[in-house]
Amino acid sequence: MTLQKKSNLIFALSILGAVLVYLKNGWVSDDAYILFRGIEQLFAGNGPNWNPHERVQTFTSPLWFWLLAFTRIFSSHLYINTILTSFLLWLGTLFILRKLFGNDYVLLASVLLFTASRGFYDYTSSGLENTLAYFFIALFLFLNNKLFSKNPQSNRKRTVIFNLIVYGLLICIRHDLAVLFFPIVLFSIWKSAHLFTLKQWIGLCVVSLSPFIIWTLFSLVYYGFPFPNTAYAKIDTGIDKLLIMQQGVKYLISSLLFDTITMTVIGAALFVCIKRGKADSVRFLGYGIVLNLIYIIYVGGDFMQGRFLSYAFMIAAIIIMQQIAANWNKKQQGFGVAVLLLYLFLYPNTPFATPLNYQNYRSKLMISDERGTYFKRTSLYARYIRYPYSVVFPPHKWSFQGLRFKMQNDHVRVFGNIGFFGYWAGADKIIIDPLGLADPLLARLPVQGEWRVGHYLRELPTGYVQSVETDKNMIENPSLHEYYDKIKLITQSDKLFTWQRIKTIVLFNAGTFDHLTEF
Repeated sequence: MTLQKKSNLIFALSILGAVLVYLKNGWVSDDAYILFRGIEQLFAGNGPNWNPHERVQTFTSPLWFWLLAFTRIFSSHLYINTILTSFLLWLGTLFILRKLFGNDYVLLASVLLFTASRGFYDYTSSGLENTLAYFFIALFLFLNNKLFSKNPQSNRKRTVIFNLIVYGLLICIRHDLAVLFFPIVLFSIWKSAHLFTLKQWIGLCVVSLSPFIIWTLFSLVYYGFPFPNTAYAKIDTGIDKLLIMQQGVKYLISSLLFDTITMTVIGAALFVCIKRGKADSVRFLGYGIVLNLIYIIYVGGDFMQGRFLSYAFMIAAIIIMQQIAANWNKKQQGFGVAVLLLYLFLYPNTPFATPLNYQNYRSKLMISDERGTYFKRTSLYARYIRYPYSVVFPPHKWSFQGLRFKMQNDHVRVFGNIGFFGYWAGADKIIIDPLGLADPLLARLPVQGEWRVGHYLRELPTGYVQSVETDKNMIENPSLHEYYDKIKLITQSDKLFTWQRIKTIVLFNAGTFDHLTEF
């Protein structure tokens, strides 16, 4: 067998393994159904909102939302649309990585490494934006690799332009990805400063950031706020910042304890970055990983184990694989693959080894195995084998509760787990989320009592439910009464471009009314 045929065989094995593990582990989370309801609101003529009467952005990723909304034009089965879209993005990611590595043996080892990490592979499906981010991260690193290789000057210019455009798109996938890639983007601009004039650089930066700028302006005008409502609900909680940061440290510890390879690879990559020269681009990727870890600690991590670490892990895995390709011989590479295979089979609950009926409801350090929580009812296997004739999917109690609400005369309901419930309740019903994720008033109230990261329960002001039911402000607390009037003007007025609304948006985002929530 020729060397080329061997390489093609290895590549085919890599793709086959990645596809089979993806199909075995395909699932969709409860949080994804929050986004699904927003898409259904859009197609019902209510705009990209959560409730029919109120403009609220409940999705974190604008680019992911509009990509799935595009698929909704062709099919109303958002579950399948999401699984298929994520699958195509995952395949696209692997093809880009093949180009990046230029070595199919290294690609195979990378696939094994990815399938060993729960934090990474659990979210290749899930209905969340991770796979879209993986695709653009791979593209960014491929372009970055080209940028710092020996290229003709004309190619270097084009590569700089494309890389900055990809960076702008990454920010539209998740705003916090700006932090992860900021050091390497600054480094690439510094090393390429001579390629463009100052005027050209300013124009290039504006163009590359234009998707983010345009969306932010749209969000400010339409929703009244520059960031998703979920950001306000999870960041401005009133909880002591030290407690939040302690939870962020626990998030890293949880990953080390229950998904050991994820933190190990990140640590190994940082060690590699330290050994590189100060002007080496890989070192600046390491700076981005460090900033990302600091950010994770600062915001308290997440309740989904490993999800926030998946992006740093992907970069770290690619750094390690490039290091192995450059410095290890075939015997050493074979030993590395053997170690990975042992880990895949022996370490508990790796995506490679978990069964088709996998479930794990245990929560450690307030952090859950999100795939283990929902997989048994929302997996591809459940959809087509276990519950092939189920009219309601997923056949979860929250789905049935939502469907019952849809059939009842009640128009307003308070419900805390809004994903499955909200989707099956239909686009006409109003759902008040006490966690504040989908509620602009509650998102801005301080948390009282016990909390779990990502789940910050708010006490409903007296008269608030009646206010929503009657469309009249009946909140008893005078300060909150005035505060809600401002929010209603921003999120519920029929006209977007009245002077009073624009003025209120400016003052609200400037913090002029913050004192009204201090009671």
